[in-house]
Amino acid sequence: MAAQEADYKSGSLPVALYPNAMRREADGKQTFFARPIIREHLSMDDIASDMVVEGVNGGMSREQIVSTWKSINCAVLDRVANSCSVDTGLCLCSTKISGTFATDSEAFSRERHGIDMAFRTNSYVRDKLAGLNVVIRQGNSIKPQISGVRDLELGGCEKLTPGGFLEVTGSNLALFGKDEVVGLYFENEDDPSKTVVLKAEKMGMNSPSKLACVVPATLTPGSYRLKVVTQFTRSTKVQRKEPQSFTYDRTFTVTSA
Repeated sequence: MAAQEADYKSGSLPVALYPNAMRREADGKQTFFARPIIREHLSMDDIASDMVVEGVNGGMSREQIVSTWKSINCAVLDRVANSCSVDTGLCLCSTKISGTFATDSEAFSRERHGIDMAFRTNSYVRDKLAGLNVVIRQGNSIKPQISGVRDLELGGCEKLTPGGFLEVTGSNLALFGKDEVVGLYFENEDDPSKTVVLKAEKMGMNSPSKLACVVPATLTPGSYRLKVVTQFTRSTKVQRKEPQSFTYDRTFTVTSA
């Protein structure tokens, strides 16, 4: 934790390298790809507390900052929902449509298509991040790693279809181990009590590079993140003592039928 705190204060970005199963050099040597190590997921309350501690709150309390922030978010979302693009100072927000259309005159279907918000960073953000010092913390890790998620019902990866078929690709994904926490988690972002966990026996495919399953029909409407927890060690005979987890950085939407 001390090293991570020092990274935060110095503006360093801790990064983990993972073996790339899809690409190798011309001479056959293994290549690796990098992902930032997410220390923790923060809310607006956390950021507001930071502003108060740093004295950049302009005399506003944490509660006032959060209230103002929520009001701004509502105003931005209202504009975006009415087909505007909004530059927040950090990113350009607009709407995007997911799913495919069979013809150039097919109507929009809420069963086959989805609407979400798209974000594109501006030059201020890109310049700020370009100055970060990248620190390799883990190297060739055998932790689980999700690189892609595909809802076969919708043919995309922004929405989940309860009762539909889901493919999760990556590395070291196999749900293996006797610890009761091992499983594929559909984590509800707003209400943790609505999180659903699928165990290894529910997987149609349970390999290091791919998990395939039926999306739980019990998922309620809302926003979800996928998390893999496993004791896999690249051996079917030896399990890791402590379960390892990986939470995918995309958010998925479940809508009512």
